[in-house]
Formats: sequence, C-alpha cells, structure tokens
Amino acid sequence: MLAEVAQCGFSLRRALAPRLPTIEVAQALGIVINVEALLPSRSIPTVQSLRPRTRSEVGHNQYSGHYGLGTFPLHTDLAHWALPPRYFLLRCVVGSNDVCTHILPWAPIVDMVGAPELRKAVFAARKRRIGYSGLVRAMSHHDGTAVLRWDPIFLTPLNQYAKVLASTMRGSAWNNEVAEVVLNQPGDTLVIDNWRMLHGRGEVLPHSRARHIERVYLSEVHQ
Repeated sequence: MLAEVAQCGFSLRRALAPRLPTIEVAQALGIVINVEALLPSRSIPTVQSLRPRTRSEVGHNQYSGHYGLGTFPLHTDLAHWALPPRYFLLRCVVGSNDVCTHILPWAPIVDMVGAPELRKAVFAARKRRIGYSGLVRAMSHHDGTAVLRWDPIFLTPLNQYAKVLASTMRGSAWNNEVAEVVLNQPGDTLVIDNWRMLHGRGEVLPHSRARHIERVYLSEVHQ
C-alpha cells in the first residue's frame, strides 16, 4: 500500500479484514493521529463516522451543512490546520454502488496555476482555534516534502494568487484527471495522500442514504 500511495497518491484494498475494527486496521497500516488527545475540547473522535446528511441535520462546520446530499467539491482535509494530516484512511462499513469518492492529483492544478504562484497564494482560516494557523499558503514544505492545500469553505483567499487558485478550482479544465472510487463492500479501504491529492464526494441519491464510511487520519503509512 505504501508503494502504491507513493506512486499514485492513493491506494485501494477491497474487503480488507472486514471483521476487524477500523482502528485496528489503521494501526496496522500506519501511525494513527489521535485527534481526541490532540483536540480534547472539540469532542472529535479519532475514528470518525461519515454518513450522508441533509443540510438541516448538521451545522456549517461540516461539509454536509453546506452541500447536504449533493456533490462535495474537491478539497484538502483539515486544510486550515498549520500542518494538515499527511494521510487519511476511508473504510467502508455500509457501502453504496453509486456514490463515488473523487480523487484529483495536484499536478494539473500546479501546471495551470504555477508552483511559484501557489507558494505566494495566502489564505486565512475561517476560524482561529488551538492547533490551527491563522494564515496558510496553498503550497508550502515540511521536512523537504511539498504540502499543497485547498478548501472552498474553511479557507478565505487573501491575495490575488489565492483568488486565481480559487477561480481555477471552480473551473473544470482538470475534470478528465479525476479518478472515481466506489466503496461498496464492507472493509473496502482507501488511503489517500492528503498533501498530494484533492478529494470530494459524489452526490448521494435517496437509496444510498445508508452509506457509512469511517475515517482515520495517519501521520505515516508503513505497510
């Protein structure tokens, strides 16, 4: 899985140990970020349960509060953190045959906007909290590795370079580069490099409301 993530930016394993709890699978694959310990006041579990919700069912601090059962735009998870989690794992509990996870490498966006411009693109986090940075750049580096980030809700463009990126992401020139992954079997496990890839969720139709995915953030993948 590590080799595939390094090459492609993501890796999918079908029906991986479906009877094991997600936390055990995540611990076997890498180093789990203990969100509960990192942000004890936020009551965010380390294993997060993702279920389709209408806009009226949740607040605006969640994607469902903005988009409901519609398509979630491409984004970086926790883009407003000083350093977003390097990887995250999506694991199927109850699958659906017609709800896709969309995955886009940053490469076509970098080609369109330009790496120097992305390094100058400055955003403000929507809210400042402990563990979050007030200002972030679309492209930065951590231990010699590029960190790219984008989020249409939680990041506000502050300069012209950031506005160009926002305009590019509202376009569709990169659509043919988007991969679609369906998690439809219990245990289906998708690991995504959060620094190299953008992701989103497809529309949820009424018959797919039972879809249930669990998410865990990882600082390393070692399998």
